[in-house]
Amino acid sequence: MKNYGETVGRPSVPATSRGAGPLPKHPVGLLARKIFAVVAAAGLLIASAGVAQADIIYNNLDPSIDAMAEIMPLNVGGADGTTTLSLFETKDVKNGCNLTGHTVLTLELSSSDTSVATVSPASVTFGTCEDTKTLTLTPRSVGSATISARQLTNTTGGTFDLAPATFEVNVAPPANTAPVLTIEGVASGGTYDKGSVPSAVCKVTDAEDGPSSVAALLSPITGPDAAFGVGSQTASCSHQDSGKLTTSGSVTYSITDSSAPGVSYTLSPAAPDGLNGWYRNSVFLDWTVTESDSPSTLTASGCGDRTISADQSAMTYTCSASSSGGISNVETVAVKLDQTAPEVTYTSAAGTVGNGGWYTSPVTATFTGVDELSGPESATQTAVSSGEGADVPVTSPAFQDLAGNTTPAGAAGTAFDIDYTAPSVTYTVADRAPDANGWYNSPVTATFTGVDLISGPASQSQQVTSNTEGSAVELQSPAFEDVAGNVRPAGEAKATFQIDTTAPVAAFAGDPIGAVYFGSVPVAPSCTSSDSLSGPDGCEVAGYSSSVGSHTLTATAKDKAGNISTVEQTYEVLPWTAKGFYQPVDMSNVTNVVKAGSTVPAKFELFIGNREITDTSVVTMSAGKTTCIASSAFDEIEITASGNTTLRYDATAGQYVYNWKTPSTPGACYKLNMTALDGSVITALFKLK
Repeated sequence: MKNYGETVGRPSVPATSRGAGPLPKHPVGLLARKIFAVVAAAGLLIASAGVAQADIIYNNLDPSIDAMAEIMPLNVGGADGTTTLSLFETKDVKNGCNLTGHTVLTLELSSSDTSVATVSPASVTFGTCEDTKTLTLTPRSVGSATISARQLTNTTGGTFDLAPATFEVNVAPPANTAPVLTIEGVASGGTYDKGSVPSAVCKVTDAEDGPSSVAALLSPITGPDAAFGVGSQTASCSHQDSGKLTTSGSVTYSITDSSAPGVSYTLSPAAPDGLNGWYRNSVFLDWTVTESDSPSTLTASGCGDRTISADQSAMTYTCSASSSGGISNVETVAVKLDQTAPEVTYTSAAGTVGNGGWYTSPVTATFTGVDELSGPESATQTAVSSGEGADVPVTSPAFQDLAGNTTPAGAAGTAFDIDYTAPSVTYTVADRAPDANGWYNSPVTATFTGVDLISGPASQSQQVTSNTEGSAVELQSPAFEDVAGNVRPAGEAKATFQIDTTAPVAAFAGDPIGAVYFGSVPVAPSCTSSDSLSGPDGCEVAGYSSSVGSHTLTATAKDKAGNISTVEQTYEVLPWTAKGFYQPVDMSNVTNVVKAGSTVPAKFELFIGNREITDTSVVTMSAGKTTCIASSAFDEIEITASGNTTLRYDATAGQYVYNWKTPSTPGACYKLNMTALDGSVITALFKLK
């Protein structure tokens, strides 16, 4: 096939056609000169083609520059064809080459039928007039296609003729029959075990050359496990027949692992260090998983190494693994770890229960061992108290669990209040000293004291009160109980007392006194006393009085025990009878009005019964200033006397006369009083003017 792909340079244009001046100074090949000559001679210049003068883009498929499309012959399955595009300068609107400075021309290349032939590149850009662009034409099928250029970009300011760039591609059938290639032994996408991969063979069938076979070319194994012979591999074949037609092919297949992973373990320490298969210290579990062919596909479950340091009951650890080679055996190991000795607590007590939390006998305490894992060797054990007292301690014995952990004795303890001795009792004191002469005149309360040096008495003291009398009354202690409930029976202690609770008999001696007037009261009577137990101890009379009023005489008799009895006798001292003041003095809340400094005669009488008293020594007169009573009735004194103040008894008139010399204080009010020896009083009100 003819190929015009070589570079021939840019044709020059004769001076007669470009105007005066020399030809351009750049290399011009002989072929280019011929092309120009042919074009000029044939009259096929751009202008004659009906196109205004412009720079020309042309192909190099023949030696002429014209608008006629050239022919490029190709064969189906044959080699690609090539040509170049170049620029030819003409004198157009821009003198010289249009591509000057930084101007560019970009063309789009296209095939009229890409199913017949394709062109590449799809576009080219010219930056100078010396640029040439190589085009590659690829045959696809039998037929014809037109390759043409179309302007995409033009920054030159000039014009370009693109018609000479156009050409035809004629694709003919291949010159011979292409060989047919198959690859046998392995299949595309197949899977084969490592070590059992079939041989790959290239089988060629060719109508002209006949059949042939060669070993396929094997690529290196790829994939994460390629170093171990597992992964993906490609068998490739390529063949060129005598007509230079080439065929090639390849298949890719997988090489797999056929052996499953291995699983094993070790324990450290290897054997339990406790009893009954128990560990008593931390255990290290070390798993080993092996996979020699496809480690990248290895997946392990539960195979993490671990230190078992927390107590646990028998726990099974399982390790299994899988890879592209299969699933491993499942390994299990059970480990039970108990590092904790039993927890010991006090749980109960047995003994004679007294009062207030006290026991009245030795106490047997039960202790319980609790071990959540291996369990206690013995769930309960007991210990017995020793001695009496408050908080008598009882501690636990040693406890061991089934794993061999031991809790030493005394890990738990409790205390009991134990008292099995009753209190001792003594007489302490009576509620008081004897009332008189060693005798008690009322029931005696004796206090007895209980002493208990352990739990203490429930009641530190108790009292017993007598309920009889006599010269030797015995009181016995009641039963005494201590706090724990131990009882000391009644009668442990005794005390004797002289008790006389009966009062003596009292009586007045002589006649009783009745009603008598003041001044005529007889002397006080005497009394007598009698008592049949402790004996009498005197008698006294009280309450005697000669003053006006009602009086009670009390005779008080005592016995030697201090008992007292009384009898009473009542009498009355009658008052005197006072009458007055008589006229001219008014009574009954009347204020008497009299001139200040005058003498007022105040007249009155005194009687003892029917007997009138005449003795002035039994009368006391007094006058004192007082507050005037505005609401009082006022009455003038009609009769006054003369002289100074005097008191006398007027035997003729049968009355007392008291001449009162009033003070010289006009406007003042006074109260005039007569007070008799028996306490009788007469009062009159006065206002001085």
